[in-house]
Amino acid sequence: MTTLAHLTDLHLDHWPANLDAAMDLLAGTDPDVILIGGDNGNDDGLRRTVEALGRAWPEADIAWVMGNHDLWRKPYRHLWSRFSDITATYLEGGNLETDSCTVVGTYGHYDYRGGLATIPLERYETFTDGRHVWNDRFIDRLGRTNPQIAAEIAELFWHRYQAAVARGLPIVVLSHTWPFAPTDDRSRSFFDAYGSNQLIGDAILAAKLRPAVLFCGHTHRADRWEEFGFPMINTGSDYSEVKVTIWDLERGTIPGASSAGHEP
Repeated sequence: MTTLAHLTDLHLDHWPANLDAAMDLLAGTDPDVILIGGDNGNDDGLRRTVEALGRAWPEADIAWVMGNHDLWRKPYRHLWSRFSDITATYLEGGNLETDSCTVVGTYGHYDYRGGLATIPLERYETFTDGRHVWNDRFIDRLGRTNPQIAAEIAELFWHRYQAAVARGLPIVVLSHTWPFAPTDDRSRSFFDAYGSNQLIGDAILAAKLRPAVLFCGHTHRADRWEEFGFPMINTGSDYSEVKVTIWDLERGTIPGASSAGHEP
C-alpha cells in the first residue's frame, strides 16, 4: 500500500500558523509520499514546510511545486531555478520516482481556455474585465503572454509525463492550477480563465497511460472530478481553513484523515 498526503495553499508568508494546522491534520497518519502543491509562502515558506515534514516523517518522499503567489515580484522563469538546499524533489525539474509510482508535477499556469469566449485575449492580458481584477499582474512575464507561458510549461511537462509512462508504474500528477478547463460553459467565468492550463490536460489525455490520481489546489474550493476516467482532487485549503488529503493508491481516500471536517 502506498499512502499519499497532499497539502497546498498554505500561504505561510501571510498565514504562518497554517503549517502547524497542516501538521496537526497529518498527525497519526503514515504517508509514504507527501505532496506540497504550491502557494507555499514563497521560498522561505516552502523551506519551513519541507523541514517540518522531514522531521515528522523522515522516511517519506517529499515532492513539491510552486503556485502563482510564489512567483509574485519575480520573473516567471524562477520556476526553473535550482533549489539544491531544499531536501525534496522539485517536480518542475524532474519526476519523483519511487518503487510504487511516479509523481509528475507542475505549477501549471493558465491558457485562458477556462474563461468566457466573449472576452478577448487582449482583455485577459490586462487582468481585468472592467469590473473584476485578477492579481497576478505581480508576476514578471518578461514580455510574454500568459498563453505563451502556459505553452512553455506544458511542453516541459509533456516530456516528464512521457518519461513517467515509460516507467510503467502508476502515475500521480501534482499541479497547482487545474489541468482541465470546465467542460460545461455554464461553469466558465472571468476568474476561471486564470484557473486552468488545458494544455497540461491535453498532454495527459494524449498519453498511453492516464494518472492513477491527480491533485491540485489554487481555487481554495474542495472538489473531486472524474470526468476523464481518473480521480482529480482539489484539496481546497483556504487561507484560514487548512485542509489535507490522504490517498491510498489502491483503495482511495482514507475516511477521517483527509481534512478538518471536509473530505473532497
